Amino acid sequence: SSRPRFSGKLPQHSAVATTAVVVSRRHVGGVGGADLSSGISCRQARTTDGWRARAGKRGAMKFGKQLEEYEQPEWRGHYINYKHFKQRLQEIKALTCSTPPSTPSLRTPLQQNRSRPAAILDAMRLSRSPGQSRADFEEGIPLTAESLTLEWRQCLEAEAIRVGDFVQRGLEGLEAQLRDLDKMSQKLYRKRNKTACLARANSSCSEDESGVRVADDGEAEEFLELRVLEAVGLVAEGGRRLRSFAELNHAALYKILKKHDKVLGYKLGLGELFPRLVGETQLSDTARFDALDTELRRLSLLSSQTEGLDASAEVARLAAGLGMSKAGTVGASAVGARHTELVLSFFLGCSTALFLCIGVLLALPEASPKSFSTAYFLTPMPVFRVVFSVLLTLWCMGAVARTCDKADINHMFILNIDPRCRVSPDFFFSRAATLTTLWILIFGMYVVDYKWRVVPAIWAERGYNKRSSVHFLLYPVILLTLTLVGMIWPSRICRSRYKGSVLRAVARTAAAPMYVVDFADNIVGDILTSLAKPLQDVPAAICYLASSHPQPEELVERFAMKGDTCGTNTHHVLLPIIGGLPYVFRAMQCLRRFRDTRETRNLWNFGKYIASLSVVIVSSVWYDNMPVIAVVSAIATVYAGIWDVCLDWGLGWHELKMCRHKCDKTRRPSSRSEVDITPESNGKGDRKNRVQVNHERHFPARLYWLCSVLDLMARSTWVLTLMPITIVSRNIVGRVILVSVISSVEILRRSMWAVLRIEHEQVANASGFRALLWVPSKLHVVGRRSTTQRTSSLREPLLDS
Repeated sequence: SSRPRFSGKLPQHSAVATTAVVVSRRHVGGVGGADLSSGISCRQARTTDGWRARAGKRGAMKFGKQLEEYEQPEWRGHYINYKHFKQRLQEIKALTCSTPPSTPSLRTPLQQNRSRPAAILDAMRLSRSPGQSRADFEEGIPLTAESLTLEWRQCLEAEAIRVGDFVQRGLEGLEAQLRDLDKMSQKLYRKRNKTACLARANSSCSEDESGVRVADDGEAEEFLELRVLEAVGLVAEGGRRLRSFAELNHAALYKILKKHDKVLGYKLGLGELFPRLVGETQLSDTARFDALDTELRRLSLLSSQTEGLDASAEVARLAAGLGMSKAGTVGASAVGARHTELVLSFFLGCSTALFLCIGVLLALPEASPKSFSTAYFLTPMPVFRVVFSVLLTLWCMGAVARTCDKADINHMFILNIDPRCRVSPDFFFSRAATLTTLWILIFGMYVVDYKWRVVPAIWAERGYNKRSSVHFLLYPVILLTLTLVGMIWPSRICRSRYKGSVLRAVARTAAAPMYVVDFADNIVGDILTSLAKPLQDVPAAICYLASSHPQPEELVERFAMKGDTCGTNTHHVLLPIIGGLPYVFRAMQCLRRFRDTRETRNLWNFGKYIASLSVVIVSSVWYDNMPVIAVVSAIATVYAGIWDVCLDWGLGWHELKMCRHKCDKTRRPSSRSEVDITPESNGKGDRKNRVQVNHERHFPARLYWLCSVLDLMARSTWVLTLMPITIVSRNIVGRVILVSVISSVEILRRSMWAVLRIEHEQVANASGFRALLWVPSKLHVVGRRSTTQRTSSLREPLLDS
């Protein structure tokens, strides 16, 4: 049975224990009592303490400081509160010294209790038996040094037992994870041997039912083996951290009992209490951890990645290319994460201030207003918007990855990313920060140069007016070049094969009916639909860069009328195709999913993308019929919004009204054997036969409510991205601002959608993309949810089932 967690105060399971927490000399000055018979004198204690204090300043670090330095951040609050127990000892000692043994109290015990603060009496009543009156209960509790010392020991025993239970539950959780990993490893080992035998007998390639040639599943099985090996490493890391937790509490128990004997002059602490508590809590029993290490070593050697290797789980991780775990560096990693967040917050604040400065520059009056042309000034905006969409996408990718890490959502596993990939949120943030700095600098220079004519005009006679100049082309060209170089520049973290994987995912999405759709392809297709408007800026940017410079009067007037310098064919043919193709890709993916799974929900999903595609078609063909466009847009918005909340995020009234971690209404299997984690499963069974698993949701209900409202509001602006912008606004400045805002809002909305979509896929496997119903826990993540709000993560099975 679980005990109450220790939150920095003594447990309130007894009356005098609570009294010991808040008692001070001003409350007990008039209380009588006998001196401790076996204790040392007060004068001698003060002299000894003064000598020890002076010696401690010259000596090593105090144990309380060491305890704070070495404790695991996510388990803070579960350790023995050494500092608190030490303070209570000093209060007991002060009570002993302030009460002369020859001065009896003139008050009855009931009067003594009535003179105590109300908070003390309220806490003492918690331990009153049901049939005992208040007066009788309070009259039987004298406030003496002996009673406080006894209750101090009882509280310490309760704390030690609680810590021992924490360690035992953690070990049981790790052992449960090991059993799941052992089962998975054995099945992978048998399948590998079977595949090798079949390969020797027949080396021919396989084709799917439609005759389309498919790649061999060797890479998928390699990823699966790597994930199992990574999960073994995470269990090993958890074991090491749990061992460190037990050893630190073992030392804390020894130090506080040693302090008990020194302060009160007893020999009971180390002589009797310490051996008994260590035996009851098993804090000194390292055989349990040694057995865990032995089993981990055995499982590490079952993988084909470590064939012939006889080493620890950590060496196996390194040999397989998974990198070194963060065990033993959690404190340093937590400090590094906090430092990164501070730097990131500072940069975002400075960037926001600089964007406001650019807004001020735009609002200031320009030099020579007669030659200033708003249309000419805005002609390079498609290029600046393309780069801005790229940097905003990088920021959002980093934010999605960081949010998933903090919420214990294993997005790397869900998206089937190579386990050896070490691309972290900081990688996206660093690239986005660099690109943001360049964008602010170059766009700000362009604004200042055009409005106040800093650089002399070049070939002005060929352009729109005397302010026209060919050098204005350099600003967007330099920014676009630096962006492209940054994207293709080699990186030791984001290697070329990972970039190639993204490109292959886009290619599979474009050829949706030809390939089996996995969850990553699903996400890529949805992201492409949100990038429809930024993608439409690409032809506009190309038209601007390829046109003559300085811009002639014809192109400037075309921009003022259409919003870009492209020709008529681009507006009536190319832009609608770019806006509609992502929805065609997703619609074809839905049909392929229906063919593979025979689930009718995929047909309803197909209808959603057809409704969105109809907005593109109607607004391009009947662009002057606003009632028809409004009706079609409203249907597409409501359809997509309901699908987002109810199906993509798995939210219903039951989920939204419940509190955190209790919103999933699917059935939990009665035993772990009900869940099929067989790697040979193809995941194509119908929905009725798929096991529904009950998992905890990762966010509070109020956040789901907020995201639902924001999604519906952003969906309303998203429809505008599918229409020609000239339908919405005729004002040139308003069009530029509107396109920039709605494109950015859609990218932000898609990022919010991606977090909740990945979370729902992890906790429920709702769309059946995963044949395996387990997700490795991100136990190594620094800064995860505090365990003071939920049960220790070590109790959760690593292979959720």
